[in-house]
Amino acid sequence: MASVQSDFDIIELDPGQILFREGDPNNGRMFVIRSGELSIIKARNGVEYEVNTASQGDLLGEVSFLAGESRTATVQATTACSLFCLSNESFEKMVLRNPQVGLKVIRRLVATLREFEKRTGWL
Repeated sequence: MASVQSDFDIIELDPGQILFREGDPNNGRMFVIRSGELSIIKARNGVEYEVNTASQGDLLGEVSFLAGESRTATVQATTACSLFCLSNESFEKMVLRNPQVGLKVIRRLVATLREFEKRTGWL
C-alpha cells in the first residue's frame, strides 16, 4: 500500500469548496476520497441538482480522467474532506505495476454510471 500511496498527492477541502465544475477542462487528475462527503451536482435547463453524494473510497472525476474530456459534473465538499489526487502519469504507472488496479477502476466506473442512470435517467 505504501508504494501506491506514494503515487498520490493529497488535497484538503473545506465545506462548500468546489473541487471542479461541470464543463471544466480535464486537467488529467482523478480523485479518491480519503475522508469527508461531497455532493455531485448536475445542471439541467439552467438549474443545478444534487444527483448523488460521494464519501470515503469513492472515485471522483474518473469519467473525464479516462475519457480525456471536460468534467461531467460539479463536485462540492459538504464536509471537510481529504482526497488522494492521481495524475494520468501516476495512474499509468500503477496500472503497469498492478493491472488489477485498472480493473477495479473500470468496475467502479461502470457501477457508478449504471447507478447514476437508474437514479436519474440522464445517460
